[in-house]
Amino acid sequence: MIRRLDLTLYDWPLVIITLGINIAGLFILASAAPNPRLWKAQVLWTVLAITAAALLQLLRKDTLYRYSYWFYLATLLMLLAVLVFGREVNGARSWFVLGPVRLQPSELAKLTLIITMAYYLRNRPLQRITDYFIPLLLAVPPIALTLVEPDLGSALVMGAVVFGILFARGLPWKHLALAVLLVAVATPTLVWPHLKPYQQERVLVVLNPARDPLGAGFQVIQSMIAIGSGGVMGKGYGQGTQAQLGFIPERQTDFIFSVLAEEMGLVGALAILLAYAALLYRLGSMALDALHDGDRLLIAGVITLLAFQILVNVGVTLGIAPVTGITLPLFSYGGTSLLTTYLALGLAQLVYRDRYEPL
Repeated sequence: MIRRLDLTLYDWPLVIITLGINIAGLFILASAAPNPRLWKAQVLWTVLAITAAALLQLLRKDTLYRYSYWFYLATLLMLLAVLVFGREVNGARSWFVLGPVRLQPSELAKLTLIITMAYYLRNRPLQRITDYFIPLLLAVPPIALTLVEPDLGSALVMGAVVFGILFARGLPWKHLALAVLLVAVATPTLVWPHLKPYQQERVLVVLNPARDPLGAGFQVIQSMIAIGSGGVMGKGYGQGTQAQLGFIPERQTDFIFSVLAEEMGLVGALAILLAYAALLYRLGSMALDALHDGDRLLIAGVITLLAFQILVNVGVTLGIAPVTGITLPLFSYGGTSLLTTYLALGLAQLVYRDRYEPL
């Protein structure tokens, strides 16, 4: 049930790339954070996250999967509890606040959803429409409870994770075509009318940021100005005018990539994007090396979790995706987000280490 830590079993390319991105994020956060206290808090969360990921390696793979449903139920209870006892922050009741510590249950729910779906779908091919009933039954409760908070960004991430795992399981092309058709029909008829006015405005701003330059379009316009003004080599560390003069809102979280591009230029931005590409490539290689379906699906879920957040966050800063509050993994300020990312990578490392052991 518990195993001894063995550093020789760690996937060191994964560890080195992860730490490299995280350290670069701390470097940029020190310039972006409007308050030095945020940077100090992120350093403490980094230590906690690394420690948690290391302690996770004490588990055996069979223990992880055996208790997956209990982990899942525990996070559902937390999602219910936060709606009653959580503190409202920026209009969403998504946080438990314990003194200086804030915990977001929806972040942990992403992990338990990955583990539970990977375990359930092992050795279960998707051949009939009815084969999707249980996976969707597992996916709907955490997504629905997260939407009630409301936290659209986290709900979208969970939805992407579900699709990523189903796709990795092997979606028949007819089922994929049907899913695309359903999304195409449901988006304008069911989803769009139920979006709040400010959410609809964020989508419309993607098409034309100038429609509300001092309101919904302000963040995106300032972000694009910052990225463009950075040029090839950037303005220099701590010298970004858009960032340092406070024109970029939420520059320590949602728009930290804008700070990177303004101060480090195209070179710095591409370096980080290449680092993320290397991280996803390594995870993909680990998934291909895994012997069992459940392990491959779990790593596929982690890949989807990271890739979706990276694409959306960077897309928001470039004005090609609506603002959803999705942070940049390992880079943006946010303790629970950082902890979740490290635990997700720790899960991938754990099942890859035990890939020769049966499920």
